Amino acid sequence: PLALKTPANQDKPVEVLQKTGGAESSGPIINFSVDAIDYDKDGKLSVSGKNKKNSIINLYLDNMFIGRTTANDRGFWSFIPQNSLKPGIYKLRADHVDKSGKVYARREVTFSRSVPLEGIKPGTMVVVEPGNSLWRIARRTYGSGFKYTVIFEANKNQIKNEDLIFPGQVFSLPATK
Repeated sequence: PLALKTPANQDKPVEVLQKTGGAESSGPIINFSVDAIDYDKDGKLSVSGKNKKNSIINLYLDNMFIGRTTANDRGFWSFIPQNSLKPGIYKLRADHVDKSGKVYARREVTFSRSVPLEGIKPGTMVVVEPGNSLWRIARRTYGSGFKYTVIFEANKNQIKNEDLIFPGQVFSLPATK
């Protein structure tokens, strides 16, 4: 199962405590990973992952350098770039490098920044758009991504796997007590 540590302050990245799978990988370092890509309603991106402690990670968005970060003593790294993302499909690349920039390992993840879910209220319906997830819909509707289970339970006749929802599906968003 997936376990996330989500900070109350959305200016900090999500930390994956336990994961079910990972990003495409190349290179010899098995523990180097991109674990979470998240963004807020304004498109402010945050990226986090794991690597060897104190390792250097260069980050690229659509092959454009966006910054550098260093893994902490626990091997956790995170990065929040300056610029916000417009809705669209992006490829994030993370390179584990030495001080001279030589690449030891590379991870790439394609992700979608969806149109912001605005004005969604409990007791209504929502049509799934590309890039939506139950987590994001719950965060916009109920104020917490952890409430994705409310949406899942109300729509379990349509959702076989809570990690897989599809554009065009219509879900009810029940009111909560």
